[in-house]
Amino acid sequence: MRRMLLLTLFLLLLSACAVPAETEEPSAPPLQEAPEEPAPAEASPEEEVPVEEVPSEDHVLLTLDAPLADGRTLRLEAVGKRVDEYSAGVREVRVYDGDALIQTILSREAIQAEWDEGMPEAFYHYTECWSPEESMEVLDLNFDGSADFGLFGWICNNTIPYYYWIWDAETEQYQYAFTLQGAEAHPETKELTAGYKDGPAGSRYVTEVYKPGETGDLLLDRVEVETWESTGDSGRPGFEIWVPYEEAGPIRPGGPGLNLEEDFHYFHVEDPVTEVREDGTVFRYTEILDWNQEYGELVLTSREEYTDENRQ
Repeated sequence: MRRMLLLTLFLLLLSACAVPAETEEPSAPPLQEAPEEPAPAEASPEEEVPVEEVPSEDHVLLTLDAPLADGRTLRLEAVGKRVDEYSAGVREVRVYDGDALIQTILSREAIQAEWDEGMPEAFYHYTECWSPEESMEVLDLNFDGSADFGLFGWICNNTIPYYYWIWDAETEQYQYAFTLQGAEAHPETKELTAGYKDGPAGSRYVTEVYKPGETGDLLLDRVEVETWESTGDSGRPGFEIWVPYEEAGPIRPGGPGLNLEEDFHYFHVEDPVTEVREDGTVFRYTEILDWNQEYGELVLTSREEYTDENRQ
């Protein structure tokens, strides 16, 4: 009997060694989604993000602060993507007051206002710019102490156009205002200038000068033209200042195309002249003409010798 018990115990021990101990099977590694293209870190203007590195899905392209006259500072986020191999585009701008989203502005609002209908549908969704760093800018357009903003509109071979929105303190919202090329704010004179090339082969550089009117709206004050067309001295340009006729009424930024010959008159002209005298010497001077209200025409008021010192 004892031998039988020992034999049974021995067989049980053998069977226990033959069966491997149960172990927890390792779980299969979770499926990993294809990694998204990383959003580029915000770079300084000297370290622009190449367009090919911009993700092709919507993300925050650029974030800028927008100080307000009441002491608050809003945060503006330009949201967009790479729209093709050469450019990026903004679809919307999100406006935050602290952590609160107070407004979402679609680029389509400005694009439709500028281009009307007739373009492919995809055209209206995104702006077009060279890099995220250039996609948006902040400046006080109407000198009310609150920052306004603009979106780089589209790539062209002239001064870059921007779509601009102005802060409305009453509604606490940004309102689309106008499109301007090369806009610059000059707080010291409270003038907003916009400039672009015009004329044959870009021979004229036109600067529109706007000032706030009595109601605070920006109104065109004058147009300054630097021109290389048919000057009397090929080494330097002429200079003209045009002002609108009173009957033309107030002219706001982004209005109908300006027609200098119909809606404006000369106010001031600097005409460069080169004169070769009988003894062969060359005399260079500038004729200054100013508008005479009594005569209704330009009148020569002075003639100034041109030198490297005065450069007139």
